[in-house]
Amino acid sequence: MSVNVIVGGGSWGSAIASSLQRAQQPVTILVRSQQAVDMLTQGKCPKLPNCAPIAPLAATTDHTCLAGATVIFVAVPVKANAESFDIIKTQQAGSAPAIVVLCAKGIVGDDQAGAMLLTKLAHSMIPRHDVAVFSGPSFADEVFSGLPAALVAAGGDHATKTIQNTFEGSNLRVYRNTDSVGVTLAGAMKNVIAIAAGCAVGLGLGDNAKAAILTRGLSEIARFSLVMGAKSDTVYGLAGAGDLALTCAGPHSRNMAFGMALGRGEVPSGELAEGSHTVASLAHLAALHKIDAPITKAVDKLVNHGEDLHQIVAGLLARPAHTE
Repeated sequence: MSVNVIVGGGSWGSAIASSLQRAQQPVTILVRSQQAVDMLTQGKCPKLPNCAPIAPLAATTDHTCLAGATVIFVAVPVKANAESFDIIKTQQAGSAPAIVVLCAKGIVGDDQAGAMLLTKLAHSMIPRHDVAVFSGPSFADEVFSGLPAALVAAGGDHATKTIQNTFEGSNLRVYRNTDSVGVTLAGAMKNVIAIAAGCAVGLGLGDNAKAAILTRGLSEIARFSLVMGAKSDTVYGLAGAGDLALTCAGPHSRNMAFGMALGRGEVPSGELAEGSHTVASLAHLAALHKIDAPITKAVDKLVNHGEDLHQIVAGLLARPAHTE
């Protein structure tokens, strides 16, 4: 049996913890505030106020809980991962290295390279640890409430088998994959495509336009994956097509809701829409590797450069059509 620690008590961290608890696995959530501890120990998630309470979850603000962990799930926003890796490195210095599971869906901005996959950052900061990626189509409130979902754990055999076994008997069905690069890219890019799809809905462009963005967006993910050394079939699995379909299903998705607000001419907060933070790094990668990425570049122009949405749409429609 694994000794599990979740770094982060937000919606996804709490959801993962709830599933591990249903699998009768020991799990502790590491959070920043005593207020979060108090809510979680009552079976409530601070970020999911509309979900009914579940069985109490163990939570603490004490970093030393990481020392004896055998599996550590890092379930914080992309920008907070580096800080989490530093804490893990310190607390596990005298312990056998735990498997570190990356749960955020995004790409880290890098001063020198411009952009870096989370897996690469993790390997550079905590090289003793076996690193895996945990991704797929999953709304946190449904998982927290015990509804079923299918996810993918990507990485080496030992790490992915351990993760898969850890969730046996829970509401999460975990599949294994060796393509951590492809799973990471797909998870990051689907958020950007969801913003674009949301813009189309917010503008009132109809279901046809939304479907076109989803399918061309999937092709865009495939082009990125090919250049970055990922496996082509990963794009059409849970982390790619599966997660893209769910994220673009409606306003339940934060990234979709963010795009819909932009399409209506509003100025939404991008705090919880990872795609709004990731798109600049993806646009940089596209330029660096000469990847044809019109949707990614369009979202970057809108979110980071203040270009007019109607002009962006007109520019996309004016692009020459190619073979599919």
